[in-house]
Amino acid sequence: MTHSIKYVLLTVSGILFFLAGSMAGAEGDVRISRDRTMYFKHDGGTFAHYLELRADGSYRRIARGYQYVEVRDNGRWQQNNAHKLLLRSDQHFRNINSGDLLIPMRDRDRLKTLPDLRQRIQNVLKANRAQEFLAEDVERIRETGVSADSNAKSNDIIVLGSKRVNRSDLEKLLVAIDTFLPSGEKNLFTLVPLEYKTSTIFVDDDRTQLTKSIIAGELAGSSTSAHAADKYGYHEIDAAQFDKELKEARPVLSQPEMSQREKQPGQD
Repeated sequence: MTHSIKYVLLTVSGILFFLAGSMAGAEGDVRISRDRTMYFKHDGGTFAHYLELRADGSYRRIARGYQYVEVRDNGRWQQNNAHKLLLRSDQHFRNINSGDLLIPMRDRDRLKTLPDLRQRIQNVLKANRAQEFLAEDVERIRETGVSADSNAKSNDIIVLGSKRVNRSDLEKLLVAIDTFLPSGEKNLFTLVPLEYKTSTIFVDDDRTQLTKSIIAGELAGSSTSAHAADKYGYHEIDAAQFDKELKEARPVLSQPEMSQREKQPGQD
């Protein structure tokens, strides 16, 4: 009898563990309240990003480092029927992603030179029939007229992680540029809700698969650092914590103020 009870308990606990594991990393269904301002924190260890969702439908993204607090973005927010957060920025465009290739579009002025960069990528593909390219060669593809050392990286294209880039990846990047240019959603950022531990975190859509892999690794007992998924997602905090952590650093700077501060010599 005792043996049977132990077996039942072990079976039930195993089922509960399996269910908890299968839910972790799944897309969440949390509904954000429009009755009050809500605060979220993305803890990057040496830095933190905060998302302030106001009841009037506006939002702010704030970055905090060791010596600064900066308002990085602002605009309007809403939540769709799939429970994803949609942030429509008043300041920035989203980056162009294709596999491990990324074109930073944070500066809206990049839109003017994007067709030229597209042509440069196409010229490289026409001039070289190789099926693979070194990452550093791809990162040296730059807009026409950029006065810089031809051996230096331009940051027009960033290669994430990989040391080599397949020809097909560059061809897909051209398609991504062609999709981006006429889009009316250039300034729309999407955050996906994922179940993590006992709560829900919101993750930028281009990091969703990576974060799901990290969560799965944590559940499998991999050697990833504890709470690694926290570094990719926003979790809810209360107003008291939000106020306290921002007041501990320097006063909040707007982006123009931050740019002016960076231009002054002798300041870090």
